[in-house]
Amino acid sequence: MSLATYLEKHFIDKPKFASLAVISVERLDQLIEAGAVPTATYVCDGKSVHSAAFGATEIAESIVGEYFRPECVRWVQIADRAPLGSEKNMVEGKLIDELRTSLVAFEHLHHTDAASIEARIRNYLPSFFDGTFGLCVADPSTGNGIAEKEILQEKLTAITGNGSNAAPAGLSKSELLGLIDDYANAAMPFSPADYARSSRKRLVDDLRPMVTKA
Repeated sequence: MSLATYLEKHFIDKPKFASLAVISVERLDQLIEAGAVPTATYVCDGKSVHSAAFGATEIAESIVGEYFRPECVRWVQIADRAPLGSEKNMVEGKLIDELRTSLVAFEHLHHTDAASIEARIRNYLPSFFDGTFGLCVADPSTGNGIAEKEILQEKLTAITGNGSNAAPAGLSKSELLGLIDDYANAAMPFSPADYARSSRKRLVDDLRPMVTKA
């Protein structure tokens, strides 16, 4: 799949994104400048594609524009409805509440304390606002979608030594394959520019055959 095809399938450019949110491009720029909503996940200048997660990568395709996940329009609408000057606080507060609810529900099973959950939430915020979650999370429209992907990746990475151990102790083959499938569903397929360096390649496409053969 070409980068252009990938972007067409999963992303929309800035004018279409603003239109979907029923605001002007100027208003969208204001919200981005205020740090109230996620910035573009990908910026293409005709020679390279840039993301906060992977930096600049040279491309052979002449693509120009800023690309956003359409699912993230929800955050723009939340910001746009907020009182003037409180747009960032409104979005961040909603995101934090959703992340906390999801993480508490999950971590209750693993006896993680409240301080650890709050620290994890704070670590997530930069990746939300710089557009990274638009790149790697299947559903970045809710805190639950983000938390699910991040927790599954963290768990799978720890259990398999970042994809190097296809037969970890204490976990059956079917349980590990189920975890891989859950992570695959929660994560994006990743663009052709990023795939070789992606967690999906490492934790799904490379690991699954190793587990099956183990």
